[in-house]
Amino acid sequence: MSHLFVCEKPSVASDLATAISGGYEKAQGYLIGKDGKIFTYAFGHLVSCVSPETINEDWGWRGNVHKLPFFKKDIPLAVIDNPGVKKQYNVVVSLMKKADLIYIATDAGREGEHIFRKIYDLSGVKKPLKRLWIQDMTQEGLQKAFHNAKDGAEYEGLAMAGKLREESDLMIGMNATMMVTKLSKSSKVLSLGRVQTPTLAMVVSRDKTIENFSKVVHYTIAAMDKNDEKYELVLDKDTHLPKGEAQIILDSCSNRTNFSITSNLKDEKPQKLFSLTELQKHMNKKYKWGAEHTLNMTQKLYEKKVVTYPRTNSQYIANGSELPALLQKHRGNEIVDTIVSEGYEMEASFINPAKVTDHEAIIITSKVAENLAGDEAILYDVIQTRFLAAFYPYAQKEETVAIFKDGEHTFKAKESVLVKLGWKALYGETLQEASLKHTDLSDVGEYMLVEKETKPPQRYTEGTLLNDMEHAAKFLEGTADKQVIRTVEGIGTSATRAAIIEKLVERGFIEKKKNQIISTPLGRELIGMMPADFSLYSVQLTAFFESMLAQIEQNELSPTVFYEELEGLVQQTAREIKGNVKTLASAKPATKAVIAECPKCKKPIYENGKGYSCSGYKEGCKITVWKNGLAKLGKSNITKNEAIKLLSGKVVKVTLKSKRGSWKAEVKHNIENNWIEFAE
Repeated sequence: MSHLFVCEKPSVASDLATAISGGYEKAQGYLIGKDGKIFTYAFGHLVSCVSPETINEDWGWRGNVHKLPFFKKDIPLAVIDNPGVKKQYNVVVSLMKKADLIYIATDAGREGEHIFRKIYDLSGVKKPLKRLWIQDMTQEGLQKAFHNAKDGAEYEGLAMAGKLREESDLMIGMNATMMVTKLSKSSKVLSLGRVQTPTLAMVVSRDKTIENFSKVVHYTIAAMDKNDEKYELVLDKDTHLPKGEAQIILDSCSNRTNFSITSNLKDEKPQKLFSLTELQKHMNKKYKWGAEHTLNMTQKLYEKKVVTYPRTNSQYIANGSELPALLQKHRGNEIVDTIVSEGYEMEASFINPAKVTDHEAIIITSKVAENLAGDEAILYDVIQTRFLAAFYPYAQKEETVAIFKDGEHTFKAKESVLVKLGWKALYGETLQEASLKHTDLSDVGEYMLVEKETKPPQRYTEGTLLNDMEHAAKFLEGTADKQVIRTVEGIGTSATRAAIIEKLVERGFIEKKKNQIISTPLGRELIGMMPADFSLYSVQLTAFFESMLAQIEQNELSPTVFYEELEGLVQQTAREIKGNVKTLASAKPATKAVIAECPKCKKPIYENGKGYSCSGYKEGCKITVWKNGLAKLGKSNITKNEAIKLLSGKVVKVTLKSKRGSWKAEVKHNIENNWIEFAE
């Protein structure tokens, strides 16, 4: 019986063939295992939904905008138009037709399932399917996934959710994008989508709050003791005293009584294991890494088999039965030796199968990491330390509160010191000495007025934006809505949030400045175009869709109901756009600067991406100074100033490079041949 494994990448096929078949021989687009099993692969997506304009010309950029929105169930599929992709698709389909049993070995999750199912559906092949759910790329992890493979029918809901997610994002995004762009007569594409647009709205709202913020100066009263502990006037939350009122209180204070001190010990259990979003937040805060960079580095560590699957939203593991064996593989590590010799066990609350859906938390594997360098080494150390800290005893803090009365007013001081290191020893923390509990009333000095001012919220960083995307429930008011978005863990997924942020940057809606995320004028205008209750601005919409997709995965909702909801939203969004769209100043074409007069037809010459070209090209004038016109001679770029001189007929001295070194030469522009040549 012939077995075929369809993987997402060639590297996974190689690892699987080694682990399951004990080795392999290479063939064209696939591997032949020593036991006869076949392992083939995609390059990510090989198949996608067809472009809507191939179904109806009015559904594309050249169509009639007034014929939008379009809606279609079961959008047809096509192989991505790339020669290498088409070739590999044909290899995979040919192998499918010959196989008796097909193992789905793409990434374990909605997107990985969707990558395989699109190939399978388009091929028309009907063969028995089994699913490998790979969490761990070590040989043991791959063998475990193979032995635990399940019937492919158990993943039909996951496959349908992937299909409906792609179709809904395409229809919501393309309809809204084409309508806003065309109806506003924008020269730039104004991209909208069910996740990217509410994310942009969050950034714009934060920026406006900061820029419209008016600080409030207020006052309080405090006194310092001999150890510089501050006793501050206790006020109700959000009470801001004007200076005059604070002074009246200060003047009335003259009789301190009822001094008391209470101390309590508080245990601190280790920090939870990493989900992808928590890891991205941590790396952004500590190392200023972007979310996408963290994902890419974690993926590299996963492919090196030293950490578990990165695209996870869980901070838990399903069971601890394999932990002792894993630790034994790392006995050369001093911290691991301590854990084993002391008999430490992982914090029990981190082992919870009910909180693991697709993937467990990101932890180290049984393979010892060797020869890591640079960012990979930094990230591995972070993941490993968080994992090992989970085995260590609780840390302990002593929290002390000192209070006294002065007339009707209460003054309070607080102190928290670390008295047991526990897991915090792994982070270089040290024990601290308490001082407040040794204070008495006679140690407290004179009162003083303390000036304060209210602070605006801080600009988003990638870490804090990821946090608000994950905890978007705080932007909703209704209890039911909050619960829905908590259930689906915010907007986007752990696997897509980094890409959403990068997409907003690429489209010119936000920019990164010194680890801050700031909306651009175009991004603000786009959000300001529509009323505040526009469907695509709300986190409620994407939460609603993620909730439905989750129900599809669990076979608790029919695709028919999903399509009905989707069509309703597409039509509603179209009505809102048509009723509110307007021209955006930031999307108007920028006035081009004339850099020279064409030496041939006298029309203006403008700079573009590849060169400095005559604007009379439509009339047949082809005068251009190409930026790479001297690239073969070692000068990668001709500057604007050099182009201006060349186009005016001047000789320009440039530095050229060859294998023998650099040298100077004089060049000029030949108008007749439209090229750059040596002056002599």
